[in-house]
Amino acid sequence: MQYFIMRRFVSALVMISILTLAAPVQAQPGGKPAVLRIAMPQLGNLDPMQLSRFDPHTRDLVENLFVGLTRFNPQTRQIDPMLAESWTISADGLTWTFTLRQDIQWVHVDPATQAIMAVRPVAAGDVVYAIQRACDPLRPSPVTANLMIVRGCQTVAHAFPEVINDLFIAREMGVRATGPNTLEIDLLFPASYFPTLLSMPEFRPLPREAVAGNDNWTPENSIMTSGPYALQTQTASGMTLARNPYWPDTVAGNIENVEITFAAPSGDGSVDFVRLDPAEVAGIRAAAPDAVQTAPGSSLVMLGFAHERELTNNPDVRRALARSIDRKTLAAQLFPGEAQPLDQFTPPGVVAAPEAHEFGFDAAQAQTDFGAAGYTGCSDVPEKLAFSVPNDDPVWTQAGQAIAQQWIDHLGCNLALFEVGTLPRTLLIEFSHSTHNSEEITRSHAWIATWNADYPDANAWLNDALHCRYGYIRTGRACDEADDLLDQAALEYDPVRRAAIYAQVEEHFFGPGGTFPVVPLFISTETRLQQPWLTGVNEYGPARFDLWQIDTATQP
Repeated sequence: MQYFIMRRFVSALVMISILTLAAPVQAQPGGKPAVLRIAMPQLGNLDPMQLSRFDPHTRDLVENLFVGLTRFNPQTRQIDPMLAESWTISADGLTWTFTLRQDIQWVHVDPATQAIMAVRPVAAGDVVYAIQRACDPLRPSPVTANLMIVRGCQTVAHAFPEVINDLFIAREMGVRATGPNTLEIDLLFPASYFPTLLSMPEFRPLPREAVAGNDNWTPENSIMTSGPYALQTQTASGMTLARNPYWPDTVAGNIENVEITFAAPSGDGSVDFVRLDPAEVAGIRAAAPDAVQTAPGSSLVMLGFAHERELTNNPDVRRALARSIDRKTLAAQLFPGEAQPLDQFTPPGVVAAPEAHEFGFDAAQAQTDFGAAGYTGCSDVPEKLAFSVPNDDPVWTQAGQAIAQQWIDHLGCNLALFEVGTLPRTLLIEFSHSTHNSEEITRSHAWIATWNADYPDANAWLNDALHCRYGYIRTGRACDEADDLLDQAALEYDPVRRAAIYAQVEEHFFGPGGTFPVVPLFISTETRLQQPWLTGVNEYGPARFDLWQIDTATQP
C-alpha cells in the first residue's frame, strides 16, 4: 500500500509539472516575443540518421529538435549529460549502463490548433530502436563509421539482405533496454570518448511508432520531436520552430520562435543569422560589414609525408620544412577569408582540445634543422623533393608553388630541388591512406591532404587521423610514444587528464622538437551573417538556439 500511495503521489507531481510546463511561453516583459529569423537553402529530410556531415543547415535544426543521450556544450567545450542522467562503465570498459531521465517528452504539433502536444516520455527502447535502425543496411541511408564502435553493428551492416530482420539485428547487436529507463550498450573496444559520439545525430533516440515503415516521417503533421524546440509549420518556402513547452530544463537564451526562410541571404536586416557559402561572403560584407563573423571551420589542410622516401623519413627534414612555411602569409595571399593558419592538428573548440599555440615560422631554426639532417646550405641533398597538389583547382597549384618558393627562400635552396606537380585528388587520397599500388606509382615525398573529423573530440583528430596503426593518414612512420599516449587517452575517463594527454601528443608531433608526421597548414573558416542584436551564438558546432539571445528592442 505504501508503494501504491507513493506512486500516485509521484504521478500527481508529474502531471502538475506537465501542466506547468505546457503553459504558453511569455514574451519579454514590456517587449515583443523573441523571434529568430534565419535564411538557408531548401532542406531535405530531417531524419537524424540521414544527415550529411557537410550539411550544417539541417544539422542546426536536428540539434534543436531531437535530444541525445549526451549533448555537446560549445561554451565549456565539454559533453553534458542530457537524456542520460548518469552512466556506469564496466571494469573492462566494454559495457556502458545508462540511467535515463523520465521528464523529456516526445511531442508533436496538432495540425488543427497548432498546439504542441506531449505524446509520451522518451524511453530506453527509443534509443535501442534508433541505433538498431541506424546499423540496418536496408534503411534509407548509409551506416556511419561512428556507429561501428557498437558491438554487432558492423556484422549487421554487412549482412546479406535476406537474413536481416528485427530478430537478427536484436540478437547480433550489443544494445538493449533493461528497463523503461535503463539501457546497456556494448562496445567493441574501450573508448573514453564514447560520450562525445553519443552526442551525434546518428545515436539520437527515435519514436518507433512514427518512424517504422515510413521513410518520410518528418513532415510537420507526422514528425515527433524531443528537443527544446518543435517543428510547428512547414511549407515549400520555409518552416517555423516553436519553443517546446514541455522541455524540462532551464533555457539560457530567450528565443521563443525560429522563422526559417528557404532563400538566399540578405544583408538588409530582414534576417538575423545566416551560414554563408564562400561565394556569398563578398556581397553580404558589402551590404552589412558589421554583421559578418568568421570562425574556425572543420576542414584541416596539411602536408602529408611519405616516410618510405629517404629524404622525408628524416624528422629533421620534416621539421625544417614545417618551420620554413609562413602559414599566415600563405593563408592571407591564397585563401583570404576562407582559411586560418593552424600550428597544431586539433582545432580549438572541440572536446579535450589542447590550448591553441603557435609553433611559428622560423627560417633560421629551419636552416639549423636542415643542417642537422646533413644538408647544411642545401648541399648534398640526395634527390629532388616531389611535392604533389590536387589538379581540380588552380589555387592548389598556386599554393604548391608558393610553399616551394618559401622552402627555397627560407632554406636557401636551389629552385631545382623542389618539383611541384598536380595529381587527381583521388590519387592523393590514396597516397594519404597508402591504398595506391606502390609498384605502379611511387608516393611523392609530400602532398596536400585534408582531414574532416566525424565528431567534436580531440580523439577524432589526433587518433583517428594520425595513429600509426589505426589512423587514416598513413605516412608509413614507425609507432612511437605518441601512439602509446593516444592508446592511453582512449582509456582515460577523467576529462582533465585526457585533455592533458592529447596536449602531450600535440607537443610530440608539432612542438619545437616535434617529429612532424604531417604539417598542419590551415583550418577552413565558416563565415556567417550575425546581426548585432543577436548574441550568444556558438562559433563551433551546430546551432544551439536555446543559448542565443535576441535584443528585441533593437531588432527591426
